[in-house]
Amino acid sequence: MKNLILYYSRTGKTRFLAEKLRQELGGDLVEIRDLKNRKGPFGFLRGVRDAHLGSKTEVAPSSLDLSKYDLILLGTPVWSYGPTPAINTFLQTCNLMGKKVIIFVTSRGVGYRRAIDILRNKVEERGGKVIEVGSVKTWLRGKEFMFRAGVELARLWKTEIGVLKH
Repeated sequence: MKNLILYYSRTGKTRFLAEKLRQELGGDLVEIRDLKNRKGPFGFLRGVRDAHLGSKTEVAPSSLDLSKYDLILLGTPVWSYGPTPAINTFLQTCNLMGKKVIIFVTSRGVGYRRAIDILRNKVEERGGKVIEVGSVKTWLRGKEFMFRAGVELARLWKTEIGVLKH
């Protein structure tokens, strides 16, 4: 089984978790970059507004050949109780037909269930099947906590669905 870990990260927390998941589960790692300026407090606030409205943005890569992957891990922070504009945009363009997908989100501890539900619907609309989900509360948490969370999620997914490191 070939794994792909796709993620968006503004502050680096989701990136850190995605990298830890790659260490534990193996596979390729691809960052979806938002080409809008989301830096600083105003950039973040514009991003939260765009997430709340379900707005799209310009991303890189704008498309990706997913045909060589059996399992896709999709990660995003939660903004305004939903996925980020970058992940929303990417999901509109990708073909997930027949793909198994694991969704993981980072959040302050609120809104993650709604974000996961939105992502699940978007994945299923694109032909994918969500087989697992995970959420990590990152508010006031350091790298040691994120490290442990990544190990625990990977351990759970290895046990539950047999995700193997390649």
